[in-house]
Amino acid sequence: MKLRHLIALPLLAVAGCATGPDYQRPDLPVPAAWRTGEPTTNALAELGWAQLYRDPVLTNLIQVALVNNKDLQIAAARVDEALAAYRIQRAALFPAINAAGDFTTARVGNLPPAPGAEADQYNLFGQLSYELDVWGRVRRVKESALAQALATEDGRRTVQIGLVASVASTYFNLRALDRQLEIAQETLASRSNSLDLTQIKFDGGNGIVSELDVAQAETQVASAQSAIASLQRQVALTEHALSVLLGNNPGQIERGQSLAEQWLPDDLPAGLPSDLLLRRPDVRAAEQQLIAANANIGAARAAYFPAISLTGALGLQSEDLGDLFDSSLSKAWSFQPSITAPIFNAGRIRAGVRVAEAQRQGALANYEKSIQNAFREVDDTLVSIARIREQLIADEAVVKAERRRLELSNLRYEGGVASFSDVLDAQRFLFSAELTAVQTRNALLNTTVQLYKALGGGWNQP
Repeated sequence: MKLRHLIALPLLAVAGCATGPDYQRPDLPVPAAWRTGEPTTNALAELGWAQLYRDPVLTNLIQVALVNNKDLQIAAARVDEALAAYRIQRAALFPAINAAGDFTTARVGNLPPAPGAEADQYNLFGQLSYELDVWGRVRRVKESALAQALATEDGRRTVQIGLVASVASTYFNLRALDRQLEIAQETLASRSNSLDLTQIKFDGGNGIVSELDVAQAETQVASAQSAIASLQRQVALTEHALSVLLGNNPGQIERGQSLAEQWLPDDLPAGLPSDLLLRRPDVRAAEQQLIAANANIGAARAAYFPAISLTGALGLQSEDLGDLFDSSLSKAWSFQPSITAPIFNAGRIRAGVRVAEAQRQGALANYEKSIQNAFREVDDTLVSIARIREQLIADEAVVKAERRRLELSNLRYEGGVASFSDVLDAQRFLFSAELTAVQTRNALLNTTVQLYKALGGGWNQP
């Protein structure tokens, strides 16, 4: 009879239903289309980052960062920690068996001075403890721990997406600064030549060039020198920032293709808005947090019901060490089921349930917020790319016009029909226009990086 009861209790635990609500994905207001562009079944995020970033140097830098970056290593360690915590909770579903042994010696009998006797006791037991999960408390806790572990893994993928984007964006910024530095150095050389010619004409004393013209030319040269120093500083700082992303100490960075040579896809499909719920790891992490909070409600509600525990021991017991391993003489066992039911706790259990329910409401709001932010980021980048493309076309047209303006100003000045101020103005506006065009191209590349990141691309490539 006792054996049948012992077998029936675990079966009762398995048959018991878990308390609390089962998770169901909430209805979410997912838009049918993006604000800019038609939804398609394919998306830019389906490309691996090596297909999007085709500069061999950049792809190598990304590979180095994925191995050495400290933030990614920290995120990976958190995943290991979360998985270990899940295994701890999962272990509670199984009985715990421990071995124990002890030796006791004591005097038994009358108190002195009456004679007495001394007795020895040897014990060797295997001890069992097990909580019957009749109401599903342990299963809900395990469910919550698993969701937390999955959320942590999605968090690591979020860090990886951000790292790939940061390396690409910083590299593009570096190449933009390199190009701006080249423009500044070319401008300095041109302005220095103009200063030399102006100085020669002024020294000739023909009255065509005044000392004011010389001073203006000197100002232009000094302005170019200042721009070069500033750009050199920015190049060094950007190299340092990229080095740290690679997991290295600050140092020089290898260069690959120029900014103008970086590949930009003509078509930037965003895919279906609903795909973000499955593709973006930060959205998935928020949903896993909601799943964990939902499971915690069941664990809290289980405290209303009785807790059933089994403890027992099976082993050997003897007064003589020589007889301890003789099972015919020293065999011993014990079995002790227990039940604990809440009677009065001043509302503690109810408050615990309300805490879990409030946490679920917060997790739901956070999940909805993460989805809305994802939609906003994609729409922002789609709008920005469309407008920046138009801006780049206009900026390149300005550069072409300013170059023609400088050519004509030089011809008019040399022909004596225009002042040197016209030449200086043309030089200054051309320099500004060239820098602006580089910045706009860099902005287009960076916005493409942000679109790729917003769509959840870049984590599923080895």
